[in-house]
Amino acid sequence: MTTEFVHLHNHSEYSMLDGACRIEDMVNWAVENGAPAVALTDHGNMFGAWELYSKATKAGVNPIVGCEVYVAPGSRHERGKGQGSPYHLTLLAEDATGYQNLLKLISLGYTEGFYSRPRIDMEILREYHAGIIALTGCIQGQVPQLLCSNRREEGIQNFKTLMEIMGKDNLYVEVQNHYIDKELEAYPVMVQLAKEFNLPLVATNDCHYLRKSDHEMHDVLLCIQTKKTVNEQNRLRFDNHFYFKSVDEMREALKDYPPEAISNTLAIANRCNLELNYGKNVMPEYEVPEGHTNDSYLRELCYQGLQEKYGTELSEPIRQRLDYELDTISKTDYSGYFLIVWDYVKYAHKQGYPLSARGSAASSLVLYALDVITFNPMDYDCLFERFLNLERISPPDIDIDFADRAREHVINYLRNKYGEDSVGKVATFATLGAKAAIKDVGRALEVPLEDVEKLTELIPSTPGITLDEVLEQIPEFQTLADRPENKELMDLSKSVEGMKRHVSCHASALVVSNGPLTNYVPLFKDKHDQVATQFEGKTVEDVGIVKFDSLGLRSLTETYDCLQMIKANHGQEIKLEEIPFDDEKTYSLLSKGLINGLFQLEASPGMYRVVTQLKPENFEQFSAIPALYRPGPLESGMMQQFIDRKNKLKPVEHIHTSVKDALKNTYGVCVYQEQVMQIARDMAGFTLGEADILRSAMGKKDVALLEAQRDKFIEGAGKNGIDKKEAKRIFDLIEPFARYAFNKSHTVAYSMLAYRMAYLKTHYPHEFMASMMTGEAADSSKITRYRTECKKLAEFLEIEINLIPPDVNSSRREFTVDGNDICFGLVAVKGVGDNAIDAIVDAREQGGSFRSLQDFCERVDTKQVNKRAVESLILSGAFDALEGHRAQHIDNLDNIMRVAQNAQAERDRGQMSLFGDGEEAPVATVTLTDAPEYDPLERLMREKEQLGFYVSGHPLEEYSDIIENYTSASTQTLVEHRIDSEVDVAGMITEVKNIITKKGDSMAVIGLEDLEGAIEVVIFPDAYKTAGELVEGRVVWLRGKVNVNQNNRNRRSENGDTEREERQIQANRVIDIEAVSGQQTSALEVTIPESDVENVEKLERLQEIARANKGDLDLILRLMSPRYGEVIARCAQKYSVAYEPQVVEQVEGLFGKNCVKPSNRTIRGNKSRTSHMDFV
Repeated sequence: MTTEFVHLHNHSEYSMLDGACRIEDMVNWAVENGAPAVALTDHGNMFGAWELYSKATKAGVNPIVGCEVYVAPGSRHERGKGQGSPYHLTLLAEDATGYQNLLKLISLGYTEGFYSRPRIDMEILREYHAGIIALTGCIQGQVPQLLCSNRREEGIQNFKTLMEIMGKDNLYVEVQNHYIDKELEAYPVMVQLAKEFNLPLVATNDCHYLRKSDHEMHDVLLCIQTKKTVNEQNRLRFDNHFYFKSVDEMREALKDYPPEAISNTLAIANRCNLELNYGKNVMPEYEVPEGHTNDSYLRELCYQGLQEKYGTELSEPIRQRLDYELDTISKTDYSGYFLIVWDYVKYAHKQGYPLSARGSAASSLVLYALDVITFNPMDYDCLFERFLNLERISPPDIDIDFADRAREHVINYLRNKYGEDSVGKVATFATLGAKAAIKDVGRALEVPLEDVEKLTELIPSTPGITLDEVLEQIPEFQTLADRPENKELMDLSKSVEGMKRHVSCHASALVVSNGPLTNYVPLFKDKHDQVATQFEGKTVEDVGIVKFDSLGLRSLTETYDCLQMIKANHGQEIKLEEIPFDDEKTYSLLSKGLINGLFQLEASPGMYRVVTQLKPENFEQFSAIPALYRPGPLESGMMQQFIDRKNKLKPVEHIHTSVKDALKNTYGVCVYQEQVMQIARDMAGFTLGEADILRSAMGKKDVALLEAQRDKFIEGAGKNGIDKKEAKRIFDLIEPFARYAFNKSHTVAYSMLAYRMAYLKTHYPHEFMASMMTGEAADSSKITRYRTECKKLAEFLEIEINLIPPDVNSSRREFTVDGNDICFGLVAVKGVGDNAIDAIVDAREQGGSFRSLQDFCERVDTKQVNKRAVESLILSGAFDALEGHRAQHIDNLDNIMRVAQNAQAERDRGQMSLFGDGEEAPVATVTLTDAPEYDPLERLMREKEQLGFYVSGHPLEEYSDIIENYTSASTQTLVEHRIDSEVDVAGMITEVKNIITKKGDSMAVIGLEDLEGAIEVVIFPDAYKTAGELVEGRVVWLRGKVNVNQNNRNRRSENGDTEREERQIQANRVIDIEAVSGQQTSALEVTIPESDVENVEKLERLQEIARANKGDLDLILRLMSPRYGEVIARCAQKYSVAYEPQVVEQVEGLFGKNCVKPSNRTIRGNKSRTSHMDFV
C-alpha cells in the first residue's frame, strides 16, 4: 500500500554527528511504510547523494537528492563576525539539470563561501536554480527567522526575491510542527504568506533520526559533536519529535494547517524524477602523436621500453606476457589511463623525484616497460590477473608513492595539464569504531574514565573489529559488558558504532576528469584548503571518474637525500634500481635486527623479532616479511611455520603434490594471494582470471559466491584425477590461507624499497643515518633512537660514527657528513625556523666563519634570527667553539643584540642616505662579562630542552658501569623482549603522575629516561609502597614486566602507516640506582639468544666453563625460546660459578657481547620448560 506522505527534509549520518539516520535504514523505512520516495537533505553537503541514489533505485524507491543549504545573509564572499549566522534553505533536485546545478551550488558553498560552514548566496542560486525545487526551510530559514524577529517587511522582501529567482512553480512554503514555541509562532504567519502570494504549502518533519526511540542515541551524537555531556543544560539538544513519523502522526501534528501540505509531498515526489547515466569513463583524453591511437601508442612505448632494457630481440615469454597485458588493457579501454600515468611519472623522473609503485599494479610488465615500477614482475611470479582481469572487470588502481616533498609538484603538473577544476583529491570518512564509540559515549554519559578504560583495553587493535565481534571473541569483555551499570553505555555505543564522524582528504587518492569535476561530483574543501570530491573512492569510480593514487612517502625523500649526499661525498651516482639483491652484508645487517630507519620494518617491536628469527638470506625470503607480519598469519601460526621451515627446524610439508610448484619458494606455506590463484590453476584447471575470482571470494567471505567456486574447484580437481573428498579437503585448507594471504606484487614492491635502504645503510652508514635524522628532525624520540642505532651500526660494521653537536660555523639546515662525523642539522634545534637557518647560512657563505657571538649577531638578519632563536642555538651548544661559555653567552646576549641591531640600523641608514660616503661607522666590541658556568647537569638539561635529547653528554654517564652490569634491557632494546617477560632497567625519572585507585591505594605512572631513550613505567600499589619518593631527576633501578603502552598503540604516521608500537614497563620493584650495586651479587645471568637455545655443543661448552670456574654465584640462564618465549632458569648447584673476567670473556665468545650480567635475582625452584641433560 502506498502512503499519502513522503518525507522531504531528512538528515543522514552524513550530517556528521547531527543526523543519526543510516541511508540504508531510510530506504528500508520507505519500503516498509509504502513511501514511494525518500529525500536526503543533509546540512550543506551531498556526501550521501550517490549512496541514496543507488540504494533507493535498487529498492524501487524514488531517490530525491537534495540539500539543506546554508545561505549567507549577504554575499558568500563576506566574512567576519558582523555577518550573522547563515540561514537554512531546503533544495531538491527535480531532474538531471537540477542535480547538476546542485553539484555546482554545493561545491561553491565550500570553495567560495566557506566561513565556519559552506554558504551559498542569492547570486549563485540565481545562476544555478534551474531544475531545483526550493522549500522555504525550517525555523532557521531566512523568511521565518525575519518574520519572528519583527522584521516583516524584510522577510517579505526576501520571500519575493526567492520567489522571483525560483519561480512560483518551484517554491513551496515549508511547515513543520515539533511543538516548539518558535514554530507555533512562525508557521501560521508562513501559511498566511503562502495564501497571500498564492504559493503551495508542504509539510516536512526535519528528521534527524529514524525512530522515536533513537532520540537518546541522537542526543549522545550531538554531545560527541559539541564536546558536551548529556547532563549539561546549556547545550544544543532536540526533543523526541525529529524522527520519521507515519502519515497519521504527520496529520496529527499538522492538523491546524491545510491538508494540502501533506498531499503536496506526493506532488513534489512525483515531480522529482532523477535519472543519472553515470558509470561511463570520463577520463581526460591523452594527446597521442598524429597517426596513433591510445592503444598503438601505448604498445610502441612498451616495446621501446623493454627493448632498452633487454635489447631489440625480446624473449618469447616476455613478448607473450606484454602482448597479453596490452590486449587486456585495450579490451577494458584503459590505454589512455596508462598513458596519463606514464606521462606524469615521466615528468617526475625528469625532475629527479624518486618514486615507487605498489599494490597489484606492481604485477604489470607494461608498467615496468614504462618505468613506473623498477622490477620485472615475471621474475617474482607476480600475476597480471591480480591487477586487471577480463573476467572480473574493475578500474585499474595504480598506486605510486612519491617523495613527500615532490607529491604536490606532480599534482600541480596534472592541474596545469588538464585544468585546475578537473583535478581534485578524494574524500574519506572517519567512523566511530568499537573503541572510539565506547570512549565517546562514556564521555557523554559521564561514565568514570577508569570504567571506560576497563572495557576499551580489552578491545583488540584489529582494524574494523565490531563490538559484536569483541563480545563474541573476548569472554572477559562480555562479562564486563553484561554488568547492569554498563548496559546504557553498551547499548548506546552499539547504536552509534560505525556512524560517520568527520570527513577529510584521502592520503593518496586523486581524480582527473575530462572537464570540471563539478560536472560529475560535488566538491568540498578541507581544513587545509585542499579541494576534494564529496564522494569517497569507490563511489567516484561508480560515477565513472578514474582514480589515481599517489602517496607522499618520507622514506623516499630520505633515500633521495642519502643518494645526493653519497654523490657529493664519494663522487658515486647510485641508481636504486641497480642495487644488487645478493649482498650478504646487507642480509647480515637485517638478521642482526638493525632495522631502525628502514621502510615498513621499524614500525613494530614484533617486526624486529620476525627479522631476527627469520634471518633472511635472499630477497625471496626477505620480501615475505611484510606478508607474514600481519594479524592473520601471526594468529594462525603461518609466520612461525615459515620461519621454522626456512631455518630447517621443521620439515617442509605440502598439502598435496600438485601445490609444490606454487609453494616451492615459501616452504609449503601459502603466503601470497597469487599462490592461491596458482593452486586453483594447477589443481583445478582454473584460468588465472577465474582463479582471481576465487581468490576474491575467499578474501571477502562471500558465502554464495564461495559455494559456487567450491563446486567448480572440486569438479575441476576431479578432471585432474583428484577424488571429491580429497579436493574438498584441500579447498577447506586453502580457504583460510586465502583470507590471510597477501598481494605478492605489493610486498615485493615495498620490500624492494626496504632492502635498498638497508643496502645504503650497510654500505653508506653515515650518509644514511644523516638523511634519516634530517627527515625525522621534528621527532626528538626518533633522533634519540637513531643516535642509539648509530652506535649499534658502528659496532656491527666496525667503524666510527660520531654525532657532533650543532655548530654555527659548520652546521647546515640538514644533518651532514664529514668523514666519520654526522654534523647536527640546525633544522632539529627548537626555536630556529627555516628563515633563521637561511639567514645564518647566507651570512656564513657571504662573510666566512663567525668569529664570536657578537660577530654572528651583527652579520645575520636579526629580523629573521631573533633573540629566541639565538638563545636556542647557545643552549644547544652551537656557539661552544667560540669565545665564552653558554652561561656567559646567555648573560651577555641582550647587550650584544642591542649593539648588533644598532649597527644593522646604521648600515641600513647608510645605504638609504643620498650622501653616504660608503664607510661603515666602527662598532663597539662587547666584552663578555664573567658569569658562573652552568653545572654539568644544568648544562645538559638546558641542551635537552632545545634539542629534545642530550648530545654533548648524558646525566646517566656516571652510572654507566652499574647500568651495564645490572640491567637486562634498555628503553630501545625492550622491543627484543616478549610481552610479560621480566626485565631490569635503570634510568632517570623525568615525569611523575600520582594516581589514587578506586580502593584508595596510591600508585604512579612515571617517565623513565636512560642513555638510549625514554619509556613509560607503571608502578602499581604494592611496588609503590616500597619505591620511596618518586621525584623528577631521581635515578632508579627497577624490575618489571614488559607490556604494550596502550596510550600509544597503533598511532598513525602522516603517511597512514602504523608507527612503532611503544613498550611500557609494569614495575614490581623500584630502588635507587646506587643501592643496586651495593646489594650482594647472588647470581651470574647469561642471556642465550634464540638461535642458540637448541645448540647442544655451545651449552655443553658453557657447562665446562662453569665447572672450570667454580664459585658462589648461581648460574641463571635467560633463554629466548621461539616456542615458549622468554624462559628464566636457575642451573643446578654444581654449576655455581665465579664472576671473573675470563668467565665473562669465554661466555661472550659463545653467545655474544654483553650476554653476561651480575644479578641479585633469586629463583626458588625451577619451572623451566627447557632442559639439556642435568644442566638446568
